[in-house]
Amino acid sequence: MRLIQSSSRDVYFNLAAEDCLLNHTRDNVVMLWQSDAAVVCGKHQNLCAEANYAFCKQNNISLARRLSGGGTVYHDVGNVNFTFIQNLEDHEELNINFKRFLDPVIAVLGSMGVKATYSGRNDLLVDGFKISGNAEHLHQQRRRVLHHGTLLFNSKLDSLGKALHSVGKYESKAVKSVRSKVMNIQHLTPFQSTESFIEALAAGFIQHLGANISFLNDEELHIIQELRQQKYATTSWIQGYSPVYTAKKELLFNNKPVVIGLRVNKGIIEDFQIHLGHDNALEQALKDITGKELSEDTEEHFFQSLGIDYTPELQYSLF
Repeated sequence: MRLIQSSSRDVYFNLAAEDCLLNHTRDNVVMLWQSDAAVVCGKHQNLCAEANYAFCKQNNISLARRLSGGGTVYHDVGNVNFTFIQNLEDHEELNINFKRFLDPVIAVLGSMGVKATYSGRNDLLVDGFKISGNAEHLHQQRRRVLHHGTLLFNSKLDSLGKALHSVGKYESKAVKSVRSKVMNIQHLTPFQSTESFIEALAAGFIQHLGANISFLNDEELHIIQELRQQKYATTSWIQGYSPVYTAKKELLFNNKPVVIGLRVNKGIIEDFQIHLGHDNALEQALKDITGKELSEDTEEHFFQSLGIDYTPELQYSLF
């Protein structure tokens, strides 16, 4: 088994690395990685319904979508991500098995003094608080499984709470996250830094799994950069892959409340409704953005056509 410690804190690079190692190698892998502040939703989720889009954009928190299903998670440099990628033997059933990968994590954490338990929702808990969210993806044709999870070591929990609190009402068939009480685990360990915690995790995986230190080679790095540019960092994947949804937004125009509904499909505004505050100018402004991509430019055009300054307070209010 290869043990890879990613040196990149770019969430799109690391998500692309997972994709590359799953689909372009036959190696069994455990990867440890971090990213700068980011919200990462599951493959089948509505990103705008899971994240506070405006808060994230205004605070340089990247928005991303991963290959696996499951719920939305928050990353920052106080969080450590672990990824397992393994082949399934011919006799093994092709199904999701979280305990297979979480048992060694629980064992390594236990050796540090952290008594984690496995929850019914595939999380890891300490004293009833969530410290790790997990998800899996099966590649049926290649008989390979990807399992990844978070470990809240010294994360900014205040930012986590704000980033994962969406604004507005959303209706869709998208998978919805289940919110949980969370906690960091640094105070339960002897480690003063995230870096020393990562080194201890690596040593634990070497001991418990027989993993060997490895590095991404030039061919893998080339594939990863292509996947990053062509998929993981693209608007069509991050926003456009969300299932069709309707967002109901409450706005204030000229001190008058307005409630509008936008139907968005693959990132394109397909239709609209005015639930409160109907007037001809508002209807025309909504007609003008129908058929366009839900973007900052579209939003700015919408407000300017109503004679409203596109202030920072209004940015991302339609998302």
